[in-house]
Amino acid sequence: MSQQSFIKQVKAAMAGNRAINGKAILAMIIFGMIILTFVLSDYSTRGNGTLGVGAAAEVNGEIITLKQFQEQENRIANYYAQFFGGKIDNEFQKKQIRSEALNELINNSLSAQAAEREKIYATDAELKKIIMEDLPYFKKDGVFQSDLYKNLLMANKLTPGEFEKDLRAQTKTQRIRQLFELGLSSSRIEKDLEAELKSKQMNVAFVKINADEIKKLITPESAAKNLTDPAFAQKVQDYYNNQKGEFETPEQVKASHILIRTGEGADEALAKAKMENIVQRLKKEDFGKVAGEVSEDPGSKTKKGDLGYFAKGRMVKEFEEAAFNTPVGKVSEIVKTPFGFHIIKVADKKPAQTTSFEAAKNGIAAKIQAEEANTAIAKHLEELVAKGAVAAVNEYINKSSLRWTESGYFDLTQDVLPQVNSEALFKASLELSKANPLAKVLVREGDAQYVLKLVDAKSVASTAPAKEDAAANQKSLSGYSKWISGLRKSAKVSTNDALLSQQ
Repeated sequence: MSQQSFIKQVKAAMAGNRAINGKAILAMIIFGMIILTFVLSDYSTRGNGTLGVGAAAEVNGEIITLKQFQEQENRIANYYAQFFGGKIDNEFQKKQIRSEALNELINNSLSAQAAEREKIYATDAELKKIIMEDLPYFKKDGVFQSDLYKNLLMANKLTPGEFEKDLRAQTKTQRIRQLFELGLSSSRIEKDLEAELKSKQMNVAFVKINADEIKKLITPESAAKNLTDPAFAQKVQDYYNNQKGEFETPEQVKASHILIRTGEGADEALAKAKMENIVQRLKKEDFGKVAGEVSEDPGSKTKKGDLGYFAKGRMVKEFEEAAFNTPVGKVSEIVKTPFGFHIIKVADKKPAQTTSFEAAKNGIAAKIQAEEANTAIAKHLEELVAKGAVAAVNEYINKSSLRWTESGYFDLTQDVLPQVNSEALFKASLELSKANPLAKVLVREGDAQYVLKLVDAKSVASTAPAKEDAAANQKSLSGYSKWISGLRKSAKVSTNDALLSQQ
């Protein structure tokens, strides 16, 4: 039997019911069902040879008897024998089974001890119910039989006291497992709800209204015509006078550089020596070629050192001063900055300049016209959507040269509306219906407002969450395994070395 198929059986058995499954517990104790055999078998045991002859291991002071070990070994061996022709005679297999048996007992002891510390108990009343009511093995004609109980245990070399002790420990361990299932996997209710939300799909359409969108519709001829209106022309002049900074371009330089980094353990003297060698190469070789080969600035290296145009205030002080003071076409001296050593080649310079009113006025006119049109359009659409006038809204949008954009179908597990990546629009979409397809208000997102309407809503068949269940079970199993591993790291565990080396 492969490790994967065995784990699948174990996971399937443990995922069946969140309630304490007495039948499964009895099967694990008597008939050899193993929890996490392969998952945890990679933990090696540590022996010290000081245990008594009747002890298999000691876990935080609790003795695991040789008899418990032999019984566990026999159960595992009997289980595996079903897959190896009825017997196991390979010495490697026998040693592996002994290792698994000891690891299983140690892990169960650690789990039970942790359950006690966390006040997770298995009461006498619970054990009685499991034995007398839940397990069918001890019943005849549906009634618990004390003699049948004792005889079946005896046939499996167990006393009632031993069986009940093991059953109590297994019950506590099972409770721990259930906590991991509840804490690390989605509940069935959550999965059902998610499936229901996935089955509901919508397609909505929206119109974006803001000044930038409307400005695209304004032609230069339209802007120029508005400037013939003295009142509008004054608005344009006032805007220019009050926003002078928009029309001023500072001095700029276009440069390339080569960087050899310092800091973070780099040898500064070695870095400078490398840069001095580069200076010698540049006397004979092309700057861009050398930069592409040796520069340690990954952002500009792929562009042969090119930094493009930049104004003052963009670079560190030392670099900026060297770039602006180096003539066009020349290469600077070596420049030291907090990043390392640089050498800079200046390709071009642009002086500071101011765009004149004559050159700027048409652009300003288009901007003001767009802002005023945006305000008027948004106000009128607010009035129409408040009335739910779908036909009137469509007519006005067409008249205004705006257009609808469809989101495409999306399910209700989404967080944002497709196409615009908007949480506000997604939430507003949930209020739409075929009876009321138009949102009653404009939805604001950033500097834009949106008209929103339903195009279609439909239900699709939900898919079975088999893969999700498997993933949740695996997550729970992995969490339990890590928890046991943590317990073992801090536990005091001694084992009888002879048990694993015996022939």
